Amino acid sequence: MVTKRIRRVGAVLAVAALLCVIVLMRRSGGADYEVPDLKTFKEQSGSVESFDPSYQGYDPFDEIRSLLIESPVVIFSKTYCPHSRFVKSLLSDQYKMVPPPIIKELDIDVHEHEIQDALLDISGRRTVPNVFVGGKSLGGGDEMRLLHSQDQLMDVFKKNAGRRFKISKVIRH
Repeated sequence: MVTKRIRRVGAVLAVAALLCVIVLMRRSGGADYEVPDLKTFKEQSGSVESFDPSYQGYDPFDEIRSLLIESPVVIFSKTYCPHSRFVKSLLSDQYKMVPPPIIKELDIDVHEHEIQDALLDISGRRTVPNVFVGGKSLGGGDEMRLLHSQDQLMDVFKKNAGRRFKISKVIRH
């Protein structure tokens, strides 16, 4: 009788601990890197309505934050931009990343300008590409080219992207 109660209590405690872990992971978006709270940037930039006269509940800061939570590597890009093409090509041809980066093509998004204005507030740059790793901007084409040429790109990505992120160089035969 006592052993059954002890087992039940142990089972209840195990379930409670598992639920706590699940709740904590959901709150952090499952990310094991720190995604910045963009509310401070939003407050500094003024009201969201100032971004777009057709504002109807859209918040570029919320969209950016969800992308940063969804993947440790997010590339804000434009389809026609040669610098964006270079970064996307460099990262996909030279490196294998798990999970793969999210690429947000701003020129095909109806909120292109709102997102770019928010990116300026968050990262200090409105230009593309804008590569975020582990929730913070590491720069654009010039910075990625420099990190790659100095053989530091993998180390910088690993350092910032969290322990569940994997990156390796693609070996061509």
